[in-house]
Amino acid sequence: MSKASMDNQRVKKQITEGLFSLLRKKSFSEITITDIVKESNVARASYYRNFENKEQIIEAAMDSLRDELMSDIKYDDDEHIFNQENAKKGFEKALTCCLVKKADLLTLYHNGFGSLIQQTFNRYIMEFAGNMPANSIERYKLYFISGAVTNVLIEWLNEGTKEPPREIAALCVDYFSGGILHV
Repeated sequence: MSKASMDNQRVKKQITEGLFSLLRKKSFSEITITDIVKESNVARASYYRNFENKEQIIEAAMDSLRDELMSDIKYDDDEHIFNQENAKKGFEKALTCCLVKKADLLTLYHNGFGSLIQQTFNRYIMEFAGNMPANSIERYKLYFISGAVTNVLIEWLNEGTKEPPREIAALCVDYFSGGILHV
């Protein structure tokens, strides 16, 4: 990576960290570009070279999270996302990744960006599923899983992440395997 690219990545990171720092102090609607530039300690031109508006900063942060979630995905049985071991691996990886980003995710959630977190997990689950046809009725199962896991994630983060990611992942898989509804 060139020095210019590394500098640009550093500036983007400063801007993102600046916005998240501000979100911990005041609401998104109260934050101005001037606030972000000051908090980030970057020039206004640097801000506009990287982002058109403050929403793009959050979108970029969520894209980065999704990319991180998708990195190094390897699971058994390439043909079946609904395999219990594949699901546990996927959930555990997602929870572990989100644990590192706990403060930022909770900041977004408490600032009304829960739907953006949900969209990120929808995209993750869809990409994790691989080549499932878009018109398959099975895709609803993926949205069901994504919604449930996102809600569990938010509650787990809010409650202080007392349980390890592996335990939460196993719990989710157990629920999906028939542990919730009894006939």
